[in-house]
Amino acid sequence: MYSQAKHFTNITFPNKIYNPYKEEGYSMQMFLQANALNPRMPAFLCGGWYHDEIPTHLGGGTPGFKTWPVGPCDRIRPDYHQLSLEQWVQEAGSMTPDYDPPSADKYPDGTWERVTLTDYWSARHKLPYSLLMWAIEHQDDQVALAQAARMFDQLVEIHPDPPDYFFKNAGISYGRLRTPVSAGLPNHCKMIDNFARFLLSTMELPSTTGEILKIVRDYPKHAKRVKDAGGAPECDETVLTIAKRASSLYREAPVDPAIAPSVNTAGEGPDRVGGQPGTQQGGKKNKAKGKKKKGKKKTSTEHS
Repeated sequence: MYSQAKHFTNITFPNKIYNPYKEEGYSMQMFLQANALNPRMPAFLCGGWYHDEIPTHLGGGTPGFKTWPVGPCDRIRPDYHQLSLEQWVQEAGSMTPDYDPPSADKYPDGTWERVTLTDYWSARHKLPYSLLMWAIEHQDDQVALAQAARMFDQLVEIHPDPPDYFFKNAGISYGRLRTPVSAGLPNHCKMIDNFARFLLSTMELPSTTGEILKIVRDYPKHAKRVKDAGGAPECDETVLTIAKRASSLYREAPVDPAIAPSVNTAGEGPDRVGGQPGTQQGGKKNKAKGKKKKGKKKTSTEHS
């Protein structure tokens, strides 16, 4: 019989080996059909699919099944089983480790402890990132965007040294929101604040951040016009200060005016801002002042 089956008595193996291209093999779809349809025995994906049985250009994965990010892993469900946002977020919260992580510089690069720490923060980022992507795919669903924005705020607050893409994705979330998330700064002010912090921490070249750069550059000009007219800018001085700091790093970087809309002075964020959400693992802080930043362009990667 199958050499490993005796060790997994609650699992059904459809054939001898996992290889859909051999006569004695089975596909992941066959394996999940035999094991992942019972809600009392949930199936999880940790680390990504070994082999995509759906073509990559169609999204990858396994036919008939969908993954839902929940903590460090993804819950595998049949694609006809749809959760409400509330159910999804509640389940994910119950599966995220309650962990007080050490400072980012406690363990050097290359150690297993550093890898574990990086994986922890990636897992914390996965749910708000997935909510943001889900919202974009569903015509900027406002409930999902608000939940993502709140989660990004929390991540930025608790992370000892937030990577650049935390700020970028928070800014995108606030830029797409049409209603206030909470009392305090208006959404477009939070968008500008997060985009400015992204520019101050990223190693991406100005040519790849033009949309964000234009939004951040435009706000100090807008605030000055409002003050000159005797009015009070809608964002506080903290946002103005950090927007000026970020703009000063890119004084020599040209931005095509057609790339992006400027900040909407009526108090709402632009309809589509910030480009694609980021998933890369951050970059070193840029300490230059008043200069165009230099560095290699990072490549975006897709979350499993």
